[in-house]
Amino acid sequence: MNENEAVGEVIEAITTQPDVVVVEALEAIRNLFLGSMGIFIKIGMVLLVMVIAKKLITTFIDNLFHNKLLTNASKNDALDLEEKRLHTLSKLFKSIATYVIYFIAIITCLDMVGFSVTTILAGAGVLSLAVAFGAQSIVEDLMSGIFIVLENQYSVGEYVQIDGIQGIVREIGMKTTKVQTYDGQLMIIKNGSIGTVINYSRSAQRGYVEVGIAYEENIQNAINVIEQACAVITAQYKAELDETPNVQGVTELADSSVVIRTTFTAWNWQQLVIERALRQAIKEELDKAGVEISYPKVQLVQ
Repeated sequence: MNENEAVGEVIEAITTQPDVVVVEALEAIRNLFLGSMGIFIKIGMVLLVMVIAKKLITTFIDNLFHNKLLTNASKNDALDLEEKRLHTLSKLFKSIATYVIYFIAIITCLDMVGFSVTTILAGAGVLSLAVAFGAQSIVEDLMSGIFIVLENQYSVGEYVQIDGIQGIVREIGMKTTKVQTYDGQLMIIKNGSIGTVINYSRSAQRGYVEVGIAYEENIQNAINVIEQACAVITAQYKAELDETPNVQGVTELADSSVVIRTTFTAWNWQQLVIERALRQAIKEELDKAGVEISYPKVQLVQ
């Protein structure tokens, strides 16, 4: 039998039994459709469960950190920085939960379609191992960033010194920390390289101003005048001060002056600003009272 005869017989069979062929074709299409519909329904149910689980977990995390913030506020009248820290932690935990839910949903759907989950997990393990060896510094930065946030070492807006770099924290990422220095430079520091951290915003910093009074002046009168200057600065910088300026007394009998020291403590590294204002106020008050500030004098003898 040649090729033309075989084709002819097939055509004749289709012509003589059209109903049988159509029924079988329709049955195959129906079975394929029902099988595909079953898979689509299962995948849809998995996606629905994923959405519900994500919503429940994110709501739980939001409520958890919201209650934590309310607890701190009721006890300590929580600051904005604490709110930012809790917000950062909330975003971190929600991101981790979302990635875990997505991963489980994708693996479940692939298993329904017919892919080998064991093979996928084994391949992911090998890939993760290769990435870990090839990107150790990235993993170190990420882990350090997580612990910086969890341990609340510093927060956005605080004044810190990180390995000799002083400035205000502008951003805390999982990989880097951005610090703006006093002269405006934005320093980007890898979290994995951070060593010693000094947080100046968690406690008040001490400032002091020393002024030399001439030996000819009445020291007690000079102290009273300086206390008036301290009162002016206290009223002007009340919000920034932790301990108001007060005169400690005479700290040194120098060659040409009697040195009087004034000390105070201020928040958020504001002691430098207050020191400048206090020097100006002391100078103005001493001038009003006619008290002479000592300065080098040259006496010519003929």
